[in-house]
Amino acid sequence: MEVTVAMLLSAICISICYTAYAIISNYYASFQKKNETTAIFLSLKQVLERDFLNSSTVLKIENGIELDLDSTKIDYLFTEKAILRKLNTLHTDTFKLQANEVTVFFEGIEVEKGNPVDELNFSTTLGKDVKVPVQIKKIYSAENLFE
Repeated sequence: MEVTVAMLLSAICISICYTAYAIISNYYASFQKKNETTAIFLSLKQVLERDFLNSSTVLKIENGIELDLDSTKIDYLFTEKAILRKLNTLHTDTFKLQANEVTVFFEGIEVEKGNPVDELNFSTTLGKDVKVPVQIKKIYSAENLFE
């Protein structure tokens, strides 16, 4: 009888340990996924701001924007599942974030395809309920506007 009670108590202790391990493991996995998504977002924002700052002109294209750097053109395409950064059709970076409500403006007026852009607005969702707005502005020189 004593051995049976001891085995029952040890079985209860083992089941509690496995349950606690599963809970902690799931929490760590969601924490790691959230950190990866945040790192992707911060990387995208840093690269996009740098490209905006260094470009001479930004134009609206079909599904995104085209940035004209000195001898390079960089296209940012906003698809349903990712944001693509295409560098001269030689290299493509994929940011697995969904861009929602993408709008582009020039001097406060929303622009159509082929027109210059000085402001890009969109939002992305990190996790289930965290919606992050992104706003990037470009200040043109007079020389760039007359070209």
